[in-house]
Amino acid sequence: MDWRSDFIEAKYHLNITDRMIKGYEEYPEKRFLVGVINESAIAARKLIRSFLIFDNKKGNLKTFQKNIAPKYLDNKTIENISKILEVQTAQKNSPIEFAKEEKIIFLINGKWKILTIERIEEFIKSIHEGVRVFNNVCRHI
Repeated sequence: MDWRSDFIEAKYHLNITDRMIKGYEEYPEKRFLVGVINESAIAARKLIRSFLIFDNKKGNLKTFQKNIAPKYLDNKTIENISKILEVQTAQKNSPIEFAKEEKIIFLINGKWKILTIERIEEFIKSIHEGVRVFNNVCRHI
């Protein structure tokens, strides 16, 4: 396995996310937010996989959070990268979702959860930070 292909894919999906956020700013529709969530989650997944392969570790999100990420990333970045994966799962499992102004609202286990565009942008910034850090780490080999 080669971490390079996963890292390239992470950057690719992050670029799509950036373009979709710009699209949302021009045309605030729910489908842009859902697309941003999905593309961000793919970017996060590929970034996590890059770190795992680069560090020669087998594992999953827990392995990344406990053994790998603390060596390279701050706690807030780790939390946000992990959280976007949770949000994507919740969004896919939600029987009802709708957007109102700059919020997307999900029904999860009988409770309404609200996700703001500002929070989504925090997730994206954290993925950008993870990509930047990984890029610096892998340059030193």
